[in-house]
Amino acid sequence: MPTWPTSSKASTSNVDSGSDKPRLARTDIKQNIDNTNAIIDTLHISSPSDQNVLVYNASNARFELASQQFQECLLTLDNNVSSTNSTLAVDSKISDTANLCTIESNGHFTLIDGTYLIWCWTRKGSNTSGSAVRMASQSLNDPTGDSGGDQEVLNAPGNILDGLAFFGKVIVGSGNRDGTFRVKHSASFAPNTTSGTIPNITFLRILKVA
Repeated sequence: MPTWPTSSKASTSNVDSGSDKPRLARTDIKQNIDNTNAIIDTLHISSPSDQNVLVYNASNARFELASQQFQECLLTLDNNVSSTNSTLAVDSKISDTANLCTIESNGHFTLIDGTYLIWCWTRKGSNTSGSAVRMASQSLNDPTGDSGGDQEVLNAPGNILDGLAFFGKVIVGSGNRDGTFRVKHSASFAPNTTSGTIPNITFLRILKVA
């Protein structure tokens, strides 16, 4: 297994003067050969093409060429909106090959550090209570926002129909969001109405761009 030579620099004390004896530098020369071989083994970059990037492969502990591409995950929520202030749990991942996201037991989800573009598509479904209830808003919230409490990060106010609910950029990491989010849906009831349910299916596409 190749190891990057971070702390095995060779000394130049036996090669930096015209009076130095080359035989004394044999150990340093050997160290430089070993370091060069380790670099060659760690960076597998033969025949690069335009727009290639280096990607670390843990199975062989080396960096390999790959086509430049974004990483993404897809999440789904399949719950009913039945109150004026519903927090919906993330049900499952449709895909997440780069392990960007962790779904928590309370239905929140956590993203690793990075810059993301997030799309939310909603299939509102049929109103099971006639005109008594409609979707009023949908948002992506940070449970530990700027003031330490729940804060909207991305939102879609107004009567939400099937289709794109919200879209925007989110930065996770030091000085930005801590990476934990939840999805919040709100329902609006007609006057003198306090109950009703809207079947809802929501998909989140989360694209890591940096």
